[in-house]
Amino acid sequence: MTTTALLTVPNGWQHHPDPAPDVLLAARGGPPPGSGVPPEVVLRRTEVPARLDGDLAGWRAAALADLGTLLDSFALEDEEVIDLGGRDVAYARFGHRGVGADLVTEQWSWLLGRCGLTLSATVALEDYADLCDVLERAAGSVEPGALLAAVP
Repeated sequence: MTTTALLTVPNGWQHHPDPAPDVLLAARGGPPPGSGVPPEVVLRRTEVPARLDGDLAGWRAAALADLGTLLDSFALEDEEVIDLGGRDVAYARFGHRGVGADLVTEQWSWLLGRCGLTLSATVALEDYADLCDVLERAAGSVEPGALLAAVP
């Protein structure tokens, strides 16, 4: 595993050199032999609408509803608020269709006032069992408070 200032990703994963302005980190692994679809993680910062200030569940419900309209064959499989490192985290797992593959995305979201952080980890469905622990370790490495203090 390689630790960055933002989170820990597996050794050998390539970081995107110039992500979108709201993306704090994007990294992609090599294609596994099963599907040939490279797994990826994206850590994104979002300003949460004032009406949802402090409402982790409400913010994520709205975001998942939006994803349901954007992603092909979106199917929410699990959604809950969990404790991760002493903080409430909204966790969601959903399936969807990508280019030529069925995908699984896990999301972990933290809310600090009106600043939302979401780590999205996407893998091919057939590779999920082999990579789910790797994705969970990456999520466990995120320290939202320290991250917000370090990032302008």
